Amino acid sequence: MHLGSTIFTCDDCGKHFVAPNIEYLATALSMPMQCPKCGSMHTMPGIMRGALNFRRSTYQKIWKQMDKEET
Repeated sequence: MHLGSTIFTCDDCGKHFVAPNIEYLATALSMPMQCPKCGSMHTMPGIMRGALNFRRSTYQKIWKQMDKEET
């Protein structure tokens, strides 16, 4: 489901960018979007530092699965 737009952060190059916010597999998470600077899919929504470590570890699992499916 499309939930509007949100700010994403690239875990590889640190770029912040606005992209569509699409739910990931019918969960409360957002689908990683491709970074316009480096092309990485290792992105996650938000730039807030609050729960960054928890969110990053959750998205690391998603990135690992996406990387596995890509090869």
